[in-house]
Amino acid sequence: MDWDIHHVNLPAHDVIETRKFLCDVIGLKEGQWIYPDTVGELHHDERSIAYFGIENRGIHVVRSIPTFARDNGFIHNPTIGGHFAIGVSDLDAIIQRLTDAGIPFSDAGIYAMAGIHQIYCYDPSYNVIEINQTKAPLPADQTARQDPSERVNVHHVMIPAHDVAQSVAFFRDIVGLDEGLTPDALVDGSKEKRDAAFFGENGYGIHLVKPSATYPSAHALLHNPTLDPHFALTVPDLAIVRERMQANKILYSDGGTCPMANLDSLLVYSPSLRLMEINQPVP
Repeated sequence: MDWDIHHVNLPAHDVIETRKFLCDVIGLKEGQWIYPDTVGELHHDERSIAYFGIENRGIHVVRSIPTFARDNGFIHNPTIGGHFAIGVSDLDAIIQRLTDAGIPFSDAGIYAMAGIHQIYCYDPSYNVIEINQTKAPLPADQTARQDPSERVNVHHVMIPAHDVAQSVAFFRDIVGLDEGLTPDALVDGSKEKRDAAFFGENGYGIHLVKPSATYPSAHALLHNPTLDPHFALTVPDLAIVRERMQANKILYSDGGTCPMANLDSLLVYSPSLRLMEINQPVP
């Protein structure tokens, strides 16, 4: 089945502060959200959401709203703890497999983004996962006004998996994704130890990783990328991002080419202490 990473939902205690961080330090340009005709109880304002990308893809910075699930009649609250969204070509088939497996899900319909049918569920490690499908073209008058330079390049998402095999079965058998090979550029070949698995090609897509308390010390890092969900963002000039972090005295881990030899990377917390990886392909 065709799929991609549609967006990452980045939770923020202070959306305005996180917006400034992503603009001034990471170098992103803020985009314009495209709403459907019938909108759910989104609580959207400048203090509750900031958007980076085009066509509603990219990064959604969202303030946690405790009543969001109740307000919209959901089981799951996608604003608490963050989530990532998979865009698929056959959402109805996934809904049927979730139903047959007895896995609860929240069917949001088209309620937040124009033309996009969204559902939410938990993976086996209780990470909220959004699965969506574009059911109608986005309004041409709004997409025509969007600036292609605002596009955001999400390289991959990392999801902690306490039981990697169980998580693999969920994404393979329920979501319908094909497990990929260990990226050739992966430094430690961790799939052979079955503490990691990959969906996508050449490192792009989804990384399932078993949490490890010793990972930072083993790789001389200040941050632990295995404990919490995070996403990797590819930028055109990582050296500039490093300079801005140093100028603003922002603590980061210089990952270099760990864990992927074809990427130069660093790890940093957003202002709300959500881990992010920033990377650039090695020339």
